[in-house]
Amino acid sequence: MTEIWRFAALGLGAGSLYALAAIGLVLVHRGSGVVNFAQGAVGMIGAYGYFEAREQHGLPQIVSVVIGVLASALLGALFHLLILRLMHGASALAKIVATLALLVVLQSAVMIIYGDLPKVIPSLLPISPVSIFGAEIGQDRIYIFGIVILATVGLWLIYRFTRFGVATTAVAENPRAAAALAVSPNLIAAANWAVGSALGGLAAILLVPITGLGTANLTYLVIPVLAAAVVGRFSSFPLTVIAGLVIGVAQSEVTRYVTQPGWGTAVPFLLVTVVLLARGKRVAGKDETFGRMPRLGTGRVAPVTVAVALAVTLVCIWTVLPLTWVNAVQAQLLGALILMSFVVVTGYAGQLSLMQFGFAGLGALVSGWLVASHGWPFEVAVLAGMLTAIPVGVVVGLAGVRTRGVYLAILTLGLAISLEAVVFGNSALAGGPSGYDVGDTHVFGIDVNGLFYPKRYATFTLIVLALVGLVITNLRRSRAGRRLIAVRTNERAAAALGISVTQAKLYAFVLGGMIASLGGILLAFRSPLLQFTAFSGLQSVTGMQNAVLGGAGTPLGPIVGSGFQPDSLGQQIFSFLGSKVALWIGLVSGVGLLFMLTYAPDGLAFTMVPRKVQDRLASRRAARAGTRSAAVGRATEVASEPAVPSSVHRVTPKALQLRDVTVRFGGVVALDALSLDVQPGEVVGLIGPNGAGKSTCIDAVTGFNTPASGEIRLGEERIDRWSRERRVRAGLGRSFQSLELFDDLTVRENLLTACDDRDLKAYVTNLVVPSHDRLTPAALAAVDSFGLAPFLDVRVEDLDYAMRRMLAVARAVAGGHSVLLLDEPAAGLGDVQTRHLGDVLRNLATEHGMAIFLVEHNIDMVLRSCDRVYALAFGSLIGAGTAEEIRTNAEVIDAYLGTSRFTKESAADAAAGVSEAGDASSAVPPAQPTATSIGSSS
Repeated sequence: MTEIWRFAALGLGAGSLYALAAIGLVLVHRGSGVVNFAQGAVGMIGAYGYFEAREQHGLPQIVSVVIGVLASALLGALFHLLILRLMHGASALAKIVATLALLVVLQSAVMIIYGDLPKVIPSLLPISPVSIFGAEIGQDRIYIFGIVILATVGLWLIYRFTRFGVATTAVAENPRAAAALAVSPNLIAAANWAVGSALGGLAAILLVPITGLGTANLTYLVIPVLAAAVVGRFSSFPLTVIAGLVIGVAQSEVTRYVTQPGWGTAVPFLLVTVVLLARGKRVAGKDETFGRMPRLGTGRVAPVTVAVALAVTLVCIWTVLPLTWVNAVQAQLLGALILMSFVVVTGYAGQLSLMQFGFAGLGALVSGWLVASHGWPFEVAVLAGMLTAIPVGVVVGLAGVRTRGVYLAILTLGLAISLEAVVFGNSALAGGPSGYDVGDTHVFGIDVNGLFYPKRYATFTLIVLALVGLVITNLRRSRAGRRLIAVRTNERAAAALGISVTQAKLYAFVLGGMIASLGGILLAFRSPLLQFTAFSGLQSVTGMQNAVLGGAGTPLGPIVGSGFQPDSLGQQIFSFLGSKVALWIGLVSGVGLLFMLTYAPDGLAFTMVPRKVQDRLASRRAARAGTRSAAVGRATEVASEPAVPSSVHRVTPKALQLRDVTVRFGGVVALDALSLDVQPGEVVGLIGPNGAGKSTCIDAVTGFNTPASGEIRLGEERIDRWSRERRVRAGLGRSFQSLELFDDLTVRENLLTACDDRDLKAYVTNLVVPSHDRLTPAALAAVDSFGLAPFLDVRVEDLDYAMRRMLAVARAVAGGHSVLLLDEPAAGLGDVQTRHLGDVLRNLATEHGMAIFLVEHNIDMVLRSCDRVYALAFGSLIGAGTAEEIRTNAEVIDAYLGTSRFTKESAADAAAGVSEAGDASSAVPPAQPTATSIGSSS
């Protein structure tokens, strides 16, 4: 028992420092909304600043500590002001990658200056032991614990009761509102970066006497620090401190009692995995978007260009380049092969995975073990190594279903570092101290040993890379690829089209893992002795950096980005820099990425086309889109009646029925026992003030993140217990108030995504043969109804707002659903466009047989277009009937205007209207003062 207590007390010292650095991470996030993956590296700068001042220049201890802390604080503030401030409108992905690039830059710079050998640093604090409950504990651990507790209490008081703390909270909750109150978000963020970085520096200074001063020790500090901050939700000081202490104690106990190496390093990963999976949810919330993702390539292949590039590369390998350069080409091709996995996982599916080099290492380890220990042929061992990625990819993918964005990045980085410590660093699993001896590598009987026949191995790698590139381009042009892109853009919109978000994420991680495994196998088998040092956890960070630097949205990006990988052509070109050329390449690539993220975030592959040519092409697209928009606008202005579409698609008639549907959020009743019916061939409206429960009703019907009670029927079947995807397949479609289009795709691709088959075999067949999908009759009818024919090949981001609105509804129609639920489709449209949209909806109901449920704030449109109308207020039904009955319903008027009185003029106007709704059951004037008043008040 004394031994357990002693190691717990020892871990308390390290845990206290984890907590201190994690509090700094919390401050950075609260002040700027950014999770700093370089917190350990920033702290490292403070520790080396202390080392320079104290050990190299003999300055007093307290002065040296102040210098080190100020160095970290200055670095943090400058990083925000010079980099993140310029990335104000950038995506969360770009900001995360920026902190990863900072990590690589700092690590490379320190290793260039100081080398990678750890240094012994004397303790700042007394280290003589004292006896506590019978265990001998160094005084320094007690002092560290006290410092952390005092710092935590002081920071809590400052951020709780001072104007600076209140301003930080205001900026964290609403930067624009804070700016309107004369609070500068940039200055607040810079100050918090400085304070948070200073805490990281202080933690590192106090930690290095325990662990030694080295780049690896301090860089890897980020894992327990991130884990503690995650437990504290990046906001709570007490929870963060407790988590840091628990991690430190657990690591100490595991190190003492678990004989297998590396498990102490894995403790933070295990903790953060449990916490994130427990807190996560399968469905992304309305505001859970990741911002702008890397630009996508078209997936089109120019056969002549590719053939010429391959031929030139082969000629250079076999006749032009010396062997040292052939080896560099070989290394770059292998690096590009692993980086290709980032195109699938991050570029196409939008999942921020820092596990790809972990996949590569696992594939290499399994293949090496099978060849060396069981004599398997190389070809069969490669397949087995790639298949290893399937179960691992499924596990990571399932984690990706419940976590996303920065939390997924934290989880995958923790897994990669844990694999390095537990598996790759365990000689019993990695083939002993010298690795697995696999002998000569033969491919279909040909000896391609990378050491003796580098030209053969480079040629073999080139062929494999070309095939993988073809697979990825096929995926981009196919319906399986469109599913991934839909999920990356907006999970809710993808699910509303019947795309299984779970299947798409699992597929992306499995396919990306298999590609990374293939690259890792070929990288390891370059030598007869397989080593696994190339698959360290931080290699995934460098790989992500280089993939984004090259362009993660296109297969050309990894080919460009791999030039910054170790032993590649970039290193060969700059070999005159000496033995530290790899570090200089890492430093330059990190700095280059920080610059690229602020000015050209899509990557070098997209800058290879001259800027003037890009501008000219963009101008032509915009002019073409603008001309078409103007033409459509003029057409809708002069058209008093919508033209009958040339293509009419009759849907399977089904009715929607709600019986006593109730939705509660905690103690708030958002929808109270709502019952309504929508029959085929009619348009039914739902109106109500803001917060009445209209969108909640649609979410409940379609199964989006809303725990609803009651009964929901589609046709003869009860669907309220069905999944979102099953409801869509049964004939239930919807649109969203905020559009949620797939901006990276063309109009045609958006419509194809809505009407594509949802077959599982496409995930396999589309890798070999790209699908040449055509618009279904329902989608063609939507194109005719909404006038989208001139825009089919225009990217959505090039459309004007009105056409984007039309496309949002058309995409929902293109699915051929029996029942269509539309959430404020006319928001932001002009009167003419709104009238045209209402006419189109009437036509869809009468000619196509759809049952349309319209939620809309534009009361004129609802009363003009709907057969029946329901009215909500505070979740309760306050009116139901024909348009005229709702127009004159006193309770409805009171809900909008706060009064039930009518003027003689409004009553006369209400009685004088003539319906324009075709088969609508009531006479409704197109526009009335009362209706206008109701609409404006909502």
